[in-house]
Amino acid sequence: MNISEKIEALRGLMQETGWDAVIISGTDPHGSEYLPERWQQRKWISGFTGSYGTVVVTRTHAGLWTDTRYFIQSRQELEGTGFEMHPLRVPGAVNYPEWLAANLTPGAVVGIDGECLTYREAEYLEQVLKSLNGTIDNKPSFLNVIWKDRPGLPEDPVFILEEKYSGKDTRQKLERLREQIKEEGCTHILLNSLDQIAWLFNIRCHDIPYNPVAVSYALVDKKTATLFVSPKKVSEQVEKILRSQGVSVMPYHSLYDVLKSLPAQSSIIADGNTLNYNAFQYLLTRYPVHDIESPVILEKAVKNSVEIEGFRKAFLYDGLAMERFFFWLERTLENDVALTETDASKKLSWMRALCRDAAGDSFGYISAYGANAALPHYNAVPGACSKLEKKGLYLIDSGGHYLYGTTDITRTIPLGPLSAAEKEDYTVALKGMISLSRAVFLKGTKGTHLDMLARDPLWRHRRNYGHGTGHGIGHYLCVHEGPQDIRMNWKDQDILPGMVTSNEPGIYREGSHGVRHENVLLCRELEVNEFGTWLGFETLTVCHIDTSPVITSLMDRSEIEWLNDYNRSVFEKLAPFLTYEESGWLKNKTAPLIP
Repeated sequence: MNISEKIEALRGLMQETGWDAVIISGTDPHGSEYLPERWQQRKWISGFTGSYGTVVVTRTHAGLWTDTRYFIQSRQELEGTGFEMHPLRVPGAVNYPEWLAANLTPGAVVGIDGECLTYREAEYLEQVLKSLNGTIDNKPSFLNVIWKDRPGLPEDPVFILEEKYSGKDTRQKLERLREQIKEEGCTHILLNSLDQIAWLFNIRCHDIPYNPVAVSYALVDKKTATLFVSPKKVSEQVEKILRSQGVSVMPYHSLYDVLKSLPAQSSIIADGNTLNYNAFQYLLTRYPVHDIESPVILEKAVKNSVEIEGFRKAFLYDGLAMERFFFWLERTLENDVALTETDASKKLSWMRALCRDAAGDSFGYISAYGANAALPHYNAVPGACSKLEKKGLYLIDSGGHYLYGTTDITRTIPLGPLSAAEKEDYTVALKGMISLSRAVFLKGTKGTHLDMLARDPLWRHRRNYGHGTGHGIGHYLCVHEGPQDIRMNWKDQDILPGMVTSNEPGIYREGSHGVRHENVLLCRELEVNEFGTWLGFETLTVCHIDTSPVITSLMDRSEIEWLNDYNRSVFEKLAPFLTYEESGWLKNKTAPLIP
């Protein structure tokens, strides 16, 4: 079926069920950003391939709600499909619940798949629909009726992440979690977020592209811990190791039977921001539920000493792959070899795969030349992408998994002569990245406070970017993790020592070019004095920043000193591992910038 036929079939289903609208989320029962094929529902119905957005279909309208990262991409992908893009995170934006309340008739019924909306999202939707006496109707997996060849659950094998990489065994993590359950006066906690489960049980898997996690649930009480996962995925050896750590394994689809059989006096911690509506409602009908943020989120985000050393090692090896890639790219273009955006990204992925303990890419690379780089989440498609030319800017946003850490890095490099605007945007965005890198702040500072440091140099030049400045990064886990972030939107979460967070300001000019500079930062304690506890950042990323586009008159002396110090440290760390020719090339690239 094409998109129009799918919409027609969906409206036929709506007619049969008495729905006035349906919501198709862009996630799965576990709130994942990247999805197994089974839950690529938004892509299947609309053709939109971005990682964020919600589809709403009524009897007369089909819409996609997405944010500033995907405005250009969504307009391109939705053209001719009958879908209209609704912008989010801009002044005057109207999200889909409010849009439904304004456009549906009184008494309207909205169909949802309650396994693929969080409890908080569905609860908010219910509240908004009350203004027109509307209701929601939960039918899990309703798309099965029209999606005849829908894939099943993934069956990739689960494996154990050894303690020499994780820094803590599962028993230690469970002991801490049980203390937190007891502090809340509860008996159990139910987890559905896959990265939380993977971290808690020290397991990894490849069920989801780029995220080394297993499709699963977890239930923990004061004595037992249960992993709900397809039995085919767990070998006897893995099950034996889990059992030795106090974890039993049960089938994925047995979750509701186990929940039903819990003691009547049970009280359960469930995070309404992550647990799906279906599971949360099931608990509410049977037990007292404490709706609080899962304590695993913060425990996971504050890295232990072993994880921190692992990150440093991962970024060292990652830097070698990056520098060898840039060396190859420059030499290849000098020899007039034709290269496309996908040729370049495949080469970098291959170079990462050669690194010691490499475990795959951490996300789909953004390999964007020229005007394509103005799309922050551009996706180069073989056969339809741009050829690299010996002029203008090339942006490559990439990352890898290693057994001891996950990386994320963006570099924008010149392939030849640049315009004055390209040089200025390159320099101004770099000033923003340097500003955040050098931050010193009191304990208790939130990401929103720090966001201003990165934007200030851009705002002074009347420039801005629509995405966040920084996101948390998992330890051989999801490249995007919470609870911390650095963005304009308020979030009541301190930036704490041990957190690993990206730093990626950018400038994007539609139809012309895009610039983004991204390093990854480790928050560290600097000093304690009578004024408080002072924190700052250690830059983990080890890859040179090209100084040739920099307009030195726009940089102050301290910024140039930071840039020179950073590039010098990159050379000192990587040169011993490079060939003579590569080392000589990198020495030239990291030569001091003269004011």
